Amino acid sequence: MKRYGHNIGGHQEGEWTCNCLDFIYRHVICKHIYAVTLWKEERKTVTQDVLPPILPISNEVSNCVECKSVSIIKCGIRHNKSGNIQRYRCKECNHKFIVNIGFERSRANPKAVTVALDLYFKGVSLRKVCDHLKQFHNISVTHVSIINWISKFVDTVKPYVDSISPPHLSGVYHVDEMMVHVRREKHEVGHYQWLWNVMDNNTKFWISSIVSQRREVIDARYVYQDVKQKTTSPKAIIHDGLPSYDKAFQKEFYTLKNPRVKNIRSISVRNEGLNSVVERLNGTVRDREKVMRGMQTKETAQKILEAMRIHYNFVREHSKFGKTPAEATGIKIEGENKLLTLIQNSNKFA
Repeated sequence: MKRYGHNIGGHQEGEWTCNCLDFIYRHVICKHIYAVTLWKEERKTVTQDVLPPILPISNEVSNCVECKSVSIIKCGIRHNKSGNIQRYRCKECNHKFIVNIGFERSRANPKAVTVALDLYFKGVSLRKVCDHLKQFHNISVTHVSIINWISKFVDTVKPYVDSISPPHLSGVYHVDEMMVHVRREKHEVGHYQWLWNVMDNNTKFWISSIVSQRREVIDARYVYQDVKQKTTSPKAIIHDGLPSYDKAFQKEFYTLKNPRVKNIRSISVRNEGLNSVVERLNGTVRDREKVMRGMQTKETAQKILEAMRIHYNFVREHSKFGKTPAEATGIKIEGENKLLTLIQNSNKFA
C-alpha cells in the first residue's frame, strides 16, 4: 500500500494517513480517507463512462492517400452506374485516386446501399427493396446484390461495434432461446436451429445473438462467453429455467467472491413476465423471419442476425425511449444517416 503523508494527498511510502484526531488516536481509516478514496474511484468511473460521439466522416480531400502530400488537383470525373465521382491527382507522386470512405472499389451508391439495408431490416423483402430502388432512385440491382451488401456490412461493422463497450448497461441481462428456420441445415428437429438472444434490462441493448444446432450446456457456455467479451461482469442473469443455463452459469459466472452474479430462474407463476424483455425481442426477430420464410444456412442465419442486432442497437429508435438502445447506454451516433456513419467509422477503424 501507499502512504500519503500527514495530509491527505501527500505522497510517501506506505499507506493512507490523515492528521485528524480520529486517525491519530484510534489508528483506523477515518472518514476523510474514505472520502478521498471513494472520490478517486468515482472519478475513474466517470472518466470511463464518457464516450465521444461517433461522427460522420466527410469525403473532403486534404492530402494524397499514397504520399500524404498536400499538392493535389482535380483530375476529371469517374463515371459510375451509381453516379459521377470526382477524381484527384497528386502532383508529387502522380497518383490518381478518389475519396469515397467506406465504399472504396465499389460501384454502389452509398445512399442506395444504406436505404436498401434500412428497408431490409425493417421487414421489407429483398425483391421489394429492389423494386423500391428502381422506382424512387432509378437504380437497378438484383436481390443477390442486396444480400452481398448485407454480408459486407456485417464483416465491416461488426468488429467495430463489438469493440465499443457500452458504459451504462444495467448489468441485469435477460437470455432466451428460440427456434429459427434454416432450410439447408437438417437436424433431428427438422430444418431448424436455435437462436440465443441476450438483452440488457434497462437500456434494451441487444448484447448477443448466437445460432447453434442444440441447446446443450456447451452452447449456453458459448453464449455466456460472448457476453463476457462484449460487456463487464453482470449483476444478474434471468432465464426461463432451461437446465443448460444453470450448468453454464456455474462454469462461467459462479464465484465465491463478492459481489456474486445472481442466477434468476423465471419459471414460477409469481415470476410470470419476468423475462418478457427478451421474449419481445424474439417476436421482433420472428416478424423478420416470416417475411424471409427461413434462412439458407447456419452461417447465413448468423450473419443476418448480427446485421439485425447492429441495426436494432444503433439505428432503430426504441419506442420506449425515443432514441436508440445504443444512445440509452451512452453511445451516441451523429448524423441523419446512422448506417453511413457506422460504415465510414468502421472502415477507418479497420
